[in-house]
Amino acid sequence: MKNKLLYLSLFILATVGICGCNYLDKEPDDMKTDAMIWNSRVETEKYLYNVYSQIPGLAINLGDPFLGCSDEYDYSWNVYPSYNVNLGNWNPSSSFYDKWAGYYKAIRSSFVFESNVDNCPELSDDLKNQYKAEVQFLRGYYYWLILRQYGPAILIKEATEINADWNAFARAPYDECVTYICDMMDKAEKGLPLSWSDNLIWLGKPTKVTCRAIKSEVLIMAASPQWNGNQEYSIFKNKDGTSLVNTAYDENKWKKAAQASLDVITLAQTAGVKLYKNNENGDGTVFNPYKSVRDAVTKAWNCEIIFARPQALAGQNDICVHTSPGPNNLGGAAPTQRSVDAFYMKNGRTIEDPQSGYVETGFSTTPGDNWNPKNLNVTTDRIKMIADIRNGDAWGHWAGEWNMYANREPRFYASVLYNKRIIPQLPDDIVKRNYYSATAQQNGYARVEFYYGGTSRSSGSYTFFPRSGYLGLKGIDPQANMRDRVFANNHCEVFIRYAKILLNCIESLNEYDPANPKIAEYWNLIRERAGIPGIFDVYPDIKGNKDKQREYIIRERQVELAFESDRYFTTRRLWLAHTPDSSGDTDRKFGDGGRMWGMDINAGVAASNNFDFTGFYKRVPFETRVFEKKFYVFPIPQSEIDKCKLLVQNPWW
Repeated sequence: MKNKLLYLSLFILATVGICGCNYLDKEPDDMKTDAMIWNSRVETEKYLYNVYSQIPGLAINLGDPFLGCSDEYDYSWNVYPSYNVNLGNWNPSSSFYDKWAGYYKAIRSSFVFESNVDNCPELSDDLKNQYKAEVQFLRGYYYWLILRQYGPAILIKEATEINADWNAFARAPYDECVTYICDMMDKAEKGLPLSWSDNLIWLGKPTKVTCRAIKSEVLIMAASPQWNGNQEYSIFKNKDGTSLVNTAYDENKWKKAAQASLDVITLAQTAGVKLYKNNENGDGTVFNPYKSVRDAVTKAWNCEIIFARPQALAGQNDICVHTSPGPNNLGGAAPTQRSVDAFYMKNGRTIEDPQSGYVETGFSTTPGDNWNPKNLNVTTDRIKMIADIRNGDAWGHWAGEWNMYANREPRFYASVLYNKRIIPQLPDDIVKRNYYSATAQQNGYARVEFYYGGTSRSSGSYTFFPRSGYLGLKGIDPQANMRDRVFANNHCEVFIRYAKILLNCIESLNEYDPANPKIAEYWNLIRERAGIPGIFDVYPDIKGNKDKQREYIIRERQVELAFESDRYFTTRRLWLAHTPDSSGDTDRKFGDGGRMWGMDINAGVAASNNFDFTGFYKRVPFETRVFEKKFYVFPIPQSEIDKCKLLVQNPWW
């Protein structure tokens, strides 16, 4: 089938109004004919990039829900959609993060491109085959995005006439969707390279490793309790009675998930994909765990990245502005206390462990091991100290900081900005740093002031400060100048990195073979890079125990992938997001509803509060959220339900 009129603009999929049964609507008037497109390499490649354009970004102000609607994070601003969603104020007509139509537009365009690219005389056969593999990947990828957000999709497997009767299409069972996505990844992999190391202008396009990584993601979700034997989805059926979820548990799904991850690991070794370490990538000769875990998500196109969006300065800058403290930044993207508590101590033990050395209250009397490795004078060598902090040579707590934050693991310091900590993302300029400190506390270092009356709360009429008493630091370029909003480095938005594949693998193996030696091997790779002891060195009694190992595997995932949007999907696929809140429970590990906790940012008297004020460090709930079981998947937009007769709504909506 050859369409007579087609889209062209690179961003038209993202900007046009979408109505009707989305993937079938006629295109706008801004169109070009077949001959105008397929006879030109430039126009053909524009159409290809058009297919890419629906890959969602991470812009907080555009309503990205997967951080702000998770139990690990809070967006303080009530003008952003996630605020009301967390209060339960949404429905199928709310249009919150409505991606359904756009994904189907892109899927339809992938078929059009694949059917017509061979007609372009200005492309070599090799390029034509590569481009076809790219749109095959994108087709499978968009179906994956639909599956994880909405559940079972309407599965369109071939190009379809615009005037087809779309009321004849119903949703496909979940397992059929999984099979189709995996088939598309297998097909795409054959036509894609192992890496783009020889063609850097195409960084961000999929590779063979990317295809396998998507399969790992798809199959671990399919094996998890939400979709594997979930009896509560027995009501989830098409109008003809076809069940959309298999409610019989199948252990073999975990085996498939494990094998998919092992396939990534095998290929990654050939492709040079591995955990990022500073000393293996030209940043000094001595291994620095803090610098390694920090830079794994801030250095563009490092060896750990499997799939990312290139040159994502707009999205990265947006995150920096929202996570940097006031007065001149928005400073309200905030980890919850649950996230803070999840990080281990430097000895690799949880804070609940009596042997961990964790102290909840009081100010530390001694600094951490790495706070001043060059033994600089903190008074006369302030600029040098600040430079060491920004480049990652100096890290950890200082004497006088609250004990709750003392002697924690490197990933904690790379991820969380807490009260009284020195702000990294400011220039080595005493005057500009003092702008962030109250007059009595100006010493050139710029310690963040989250307490009531603190400078970091002087941001204007909106809630431009963290309600939990923390700001996220992960993914923030320490070389940025957030006083003047000058961004020194290019970045990329990371969608999948190698650590996630290792975690997928050990979680899947644990569910059917908890004594498998690869669990310890891959788990210890992650912890060794994080600078803490191996899990079985710390907790030998859990080894081989599926239930105990699962508990620590999920916690390791929570820490390693903190603030990377993984937590949102992990708690849902594990059917843990509706874990109830109880009246005396201040340290609940799961549950997206109920009280979310942080420090007491409203305690005391603003005029007299300072870093010595201990009332700030009291655990208090900053918000009571609403989470119902229907929230496990997004509702299909009501406009689509109204227009497609066989399209059934998700359960409980």
